[in-house]
Amino acid sequence: MASTTILHFGDDLCQRIPVMEAAGLMVLQSEISIPAIHTAFDQGDSFSAVIFHCDIVAPPEPAIQEARILSQAPFIFFQNSAVACDESEFNLVIPPLTPPSIWLQKLVELVEDFRVIREESLRLREDCIGVRNKSQALRALSARNRICPIDPDALWNGETGAIPEPKPPEESGPGELRTKAG
Repeated sequence: MASTTILHFGDDLCQRIPVMEAAGLMVLQSEISIPAIHTAFDQGDSFSAVIFHCDIVAPPEPAIQEARILSQAPFIFFQNSAVACDESEFNLVIPPLTPPSIWLQKLVELVEDFRVIREESLRLREDCIGVRNKSQALRALSARNRICPIDPDALWNGETGAIPEPKPPEESGPGELRTKAG
């Protein structure tokens, strides 16, 4: 769990960061403004989750959207029933007064689920690259095979070098059928 890094936006009025750190999560705290969001993501850390909360006021919608553009990590929202906020952008919404043991378990499960999904996605991308390369090789082979080794004009002009040798009548199946029928 030491490799799990959480990005927490806003002030931690409910003291959730110490709970996460005590559970072995690394937490980076940032202001909730667009420049601060860019600064946090420019630090190069790959965040396992991004947390917003609604302790006093709802997080600004443009800030949430900007963070969503910059990160594919799951978004977690600590809800406050006294403050209205659009929760559709979040992967996990934690209701008020949820015990830390429960929300921490849900957070860890969500991070692990997303990690598994990312690994599967990477595997599928690699498989796709292999299939694409094989398809391109088959297309190239098909293009080479479509080139006719016999010049069709040579056939019509009666040139002999380009026409395959005819088989004797006794070796060809259709000729035998025609002679017996006729």
